[in-house]
Amino acid sequence: MKKVLKAVSVLVLVTLLFCCSGDDNNAPINNPDPDPVPNPTDATTTLINTLSVPWELLWGPDNFLWVTERNGRISRINPDTGEQQVVITLNNVAQQQESGLLGMALHPDFINTPRVYVVYTYLSGNNLLERLVQFTYSNNTLSNETTLIDQIPANRIHNGSRLLITPEGHLYMSTGDAGNTSLSQNSNSLAGKILRINLDGSIPTDNPIAGSTVYSLGHRNPQGLAIQPGGRIYSSEHGPDTDDEINIISVGANYGWQEVRGLIDTPAEESFAATTPVTESIMNWTPTIAPSDLVYYTSDRIPQWTNKLVMTVLKDRKIVALTLSNDGTMVTQEESFFEDAFGRIRDIAVSPTGRVFIATNGDSYGDTSNTHRIIEINRLN
Repeated sequence: MKKVLKAVSVLVLVTLLFCCSGDDNNAPINNPDPDPVPNPTDATTTLINTLSVPWELLWGPDNFLWVTERNGRISRINPDTGEQQVVITLNNVAQQQESGLLGMALHPDFINTPRVYVVYTYLSGNNLLERLVQFTYSNNTLSNETTLIDQIPANRIHNGSRLLITPEGHLYMSTGDAGNTSLSQNSNSLAGKILRINLDGSIPTDNPIAGSTVYSLGHRNPQGLAIQPGGRIYSSEHGPDTDDEINIISVGANYGWQEVRGLIDTPAEESFAATTPVTESIMNWTPTIAPSDLVYYTSDRIPQWTNKLVMTVLKDRKIVALTLSNDGTMVTQEESFFEDAFGRIRDIAVSPTGRVFIATNGDSYGDTSNTHRIIEINRLN
């Protein structure tokens, strides 16, 4: 394992990285130490506190944190020093309330194929729309923007936008109903769906609707996607005034919105489900808590979370750990951590060695100040 480099070495090697990284990228990546020993006296460490609504937080294959901010900025952040390196600022991003620069994913073979997938909202006339694009990373810059999916309905609210790349090479994207509840049950609309494409932007031949990116429907505003080692995909989803949800995402499944909230337990929901098969959620919260990002934590670095779904929460300002049944189809226990410790918690990133980082979004809904944080969780109290 590499030692933490001193300042001069860091500057020299980072310069070499930026000059040499590209599509052919034969030079070694300069990585900060990926597995330092946490300070045993500090349960958490603030890495940076000058961000403006960080939305996506990822641990990159280059051993840097990658972050999107809703104002259009994408950065690499050194996970040991907090040094921020802006790789692009998108000027065509429309940030209105919950919209802006949102989800991001990195190509799994990033060293050889340095592609970055990004979701953002933009204006077409007076209308907000959303698109999924791909960039190429080289010389500490993102360039060569290529649109993969365009003209997704968007709004000031309910834009979904979480991305997940699975081991078999599919890119999943969540979309919200864009404030138009009728779109979620419309298979011709891309709103209120989980979409699925290949990493080159083509449509998989085994998608449920031939020639369509739609993988599942009946979603309201899913903002978390996570995969279990066995391949099962979970989603966390915002409900209205009731029934925030955890769902298991299956090909062609219908999750019921707007006709069904959570479980099928009212006469109207039973009537709808009698003619339209609906996949029920495996966990619900009423009153709502505003679930955001979701990961499946496999490390023993934080043993209380090992082999559990770990979820960030906005309205209730905490982290939730969910224990699953042996077959992964039921939630058997819910635990809460860091309640009201950091304000609204938007996102979570985990390194290959189990280091955990979270992105916060201020103390209240709509807070767009430049004081949002990335915090490392070293241990649980």
